[in-house]
Amino acid sequence: MEFKDYLVQKHVLKKGERKLKEVSVEQYISRLKNMRSEGIYNEEKLIDTVLEGKIQERYKDWKTYVKTIEHYLSSKNY
Repeated sequence: MEFKDYLVQKHVLKKGERKLKEVSVEQYISRLKNMRSEGIYNEEKLIDTVLEGKIQERYKDWKTYVKTIEHYLSSKNY
């Protein structure tokens, strides 16, 4: 499933998830694009301490970026 489609539908696909507003969907997509362009995220299959460390070094609100990758990885399972 495409990442954007997953974000729009994740509240239906996963119990306990809330519906995202369109602006939030676009922010997740933008975060993923930025991490890829900066060489932080390179299609790793899981979030390990090295990846998390790179994110922490680069972004003040790093937890949001980790969550972005978590959602992206979940989208690959649909």
